[in-house]
Amino acid sequence: NEQLYRLRGYADDFSGIPIIVFCGDFRQFRPVQERSILLPSQVIAHQHDKAHALWNKFTTVVMLDEQVRAAGDPRLQQLLRRIRHGVQDQSDMDFLNDTCYQEGRRIPWESGITVITPLNRNRWNLNVEATLSFQRQRQSVLRIFMSEHKWKDGQPTEEEALMLLSQGDDSAIPVPAIFMFVQGMPITVNQNTHQGLKLVNGARYTALDVILDLKFPGHRVNADTMLHFGPPAGIVLASETTRDYDFVGMPAGTILLAPVSVKIDSQRKRPWQMHDVSRRGLPCAAAFASTDYKVDIIGNRVPETMVAAENRLERLSEGMIQDAERWDWSTEEGWTVH
Repeated sequence: NEQLYRLRGYADDFSGIPIIVFCGDFRQFRPVQERSILLPSQVIAHQHDKAHALWNKFTTVVMLDEQVRAAGDPRLQQLLRRIRHGVQDQSDMDFLNDTCYQEGRRIPWESGITVITPLNRNRWNLNVEATLSFQRQRQSVLRIFMSEHKWKDGQPTEEEALMLLSQGDDSAIPVPAIFMFVQGMPITVNQNTHQGLKLVNGARYTALDVILDLKFPGHRVNADTMLHFGPPAGIVLASETTRDYDFVGMPAGTILLAPVSVKIDSQRKRPWQMHDVSRRGLPCAAAFASTDYKVDIIGNRVPETMVAAENRLERLSEGMIQDAERWDWSTEEGWTVH
């Protein structure tokens, strides 16, 4: 708002330019220093209260409430819903403890469960274990694709190259160093690719096939394992959201995810990485295990002020949906909203 005022000079909100604001999930971790734009400040803070007043002027609201990551697990969905609304109790804690991994006990991957762990390193290892289990269960071919790496300012040391090859995907790196493919395995997309087609970050699919890149032919490791020193040309995905798609040259009900390039800068948290590098590969990973973080279950409640602010948004969203259902789309007037 301030920058637009400086550039255009109009005193209207956002200097008269129509604005659409895309926001995240307000029930995730609280903002730093507890200053949420949904709420007025607790102390005298002119800039925050001015932003809060602007926020309250947004009355055309659309709330997205489809749960994607836990779509295949009704019990997990119910647990997340209870925690989201702050009504969890000891029975939810007991449910979690009953389904937690116990040391020495084998994980029954064949049951189709999703394992949750707080560390990406554990998730990478668990997905490798689960993929191998899935391969044995399906008696299918395992293809191992290594992402391409191009190093800046010289060649890496052997240690640096090996360490980077063990660096999987995370919130900043959507492309894992190694992608293991078995036909029919579940995968999660790590990057918004085609929002209109719901090929977005967090969406879960079944991997039907890979399209091989002729530059990276397979090298047979054993009777049912092939190694490729580069990514495939694409991966064919299917889900409920793709069943009505029919693209030319693609099987009906599928969508194609192609490789992307991502830059991985050397950082203090990776002291072994001495050079910047770009990585090219598929922005997806196996979805047998996922990452989530530790929180206090019992007694963890959303503040009442935040609940009230979110309920306001819910009411605005419901009202807009009701208005949209009453629109007459067959007439020109149906497209005018006041």
